Amino acid sequence: MLLLGAARSLLSQTRVLRDVNVFSTATNDSRALMPKTSSPSLRRDAPTALIENRRGIAGNDAQLSLYDVRQSVDQISLRSPHLFYYGMVQGKKLVHIDGEEPFVLYPGESLVVPPFQSIDVEFPEVRTTPAKWVNVKVNQNRIRGVLENISEVSIEASASRRWRMEEQKYCRLESREGIYRVLEMITYLIRENPPNRDRLVDLNARELMIQLLQTRSRPLLVGDFSRHTSTGGLAAAVQYIQNNLDRHISIDELVEEACMSKSSFYRHFSKEFDMSPLEYITRERVVRARELLEDPENTVTNVSHALGFSSTSHFIDMFKEHEGLTPKQYQLEVT
Repeated sequence: MLLLGAARSLLSQTRVLRDVNVFSTATNDSRALMPKTSSPSLRRDAPTALIENRRGIAGNDAQLSLYDVRQSVDQISLRSPHLFYYGMVQGKKLVHIDGEEPFVLYPGESLVVPPFQSIDVEFPEVRTTPAKWVNVKVNQNRIRGVLENISEVSIEASASRRWRMEEQKYCRLESREGIYRVLEMITYLIRENPPNRDRLVDLNARELMIQLLQTRSRPLLVGDFSRHTSTGGLAAAVQYIQNNLDRHISIDELVEEACMSKSSFYRHFSKEFDMSPLEYITRERVVRARELLEDPENTVTNVSHALGFSSTSHFIDMFKEHEGLTPKQYQLEVT
């Protein structure tokens, strides 16, 4: 029981991420978090600048990444099965969303994008002013937990409208001093390694969530995406996978979560991810294993139990098959 409790606790530790691309933009990195999808717009090669100048930290409440683009790049398509937040820190980012007028994000401005919503981005002035922004992969369960544990916050009047989640393509927020200050601190924490960084990361992630919950992005952050659309159903299934990587996940559970028939679920999932649900679960476990192994205090056995493997040897074989290294070899390489 003590071992199981310690193993489960690993899943909520703060850890530094390396070499993880959180979008489904095609890359040459075999360790990318998301696979290429069947959408032609997502098969462009991601520019070197986006990959080489990304650093990230995963805390208890969210995964945070800092992008710093200094070279001129072509328009890039981004798409994720998760709810995402983008906060500009420096420079400009031109955003294109199907059916909407293009708009520019300036420092301090924010963008919240629902799961599976594609956006195209450009950097019109990157040669004179590097573009720098913070990405946050939002876990809605964590957001709701934050909301339940704080006093009711004031909300912008426009946020009180009851939006249908599947109709919201995005929520753009104008510059707010409080959010901008948090973004600057997150940038500092990601780029540097100050004392107590892990605690400070969680505190600032929590503050960012509280700030966002006071804006009209709140319905997107806390609302349930309709299971009656394929994208909403898949988003629910993906979130369910993320929340249950510490145990066996059956296809029947995912089908129920997505509110689809088994055949429809397989068809939509394979079309979106170019892999089966079981292959996706395995891939996510490999990604989570890499994050946990980057802490030298985490043993291979504890990581194996934290990810729901009943056999450590099975975990080692699976990891080596995907990474080309045993878990211990990988840990020694990155720590």
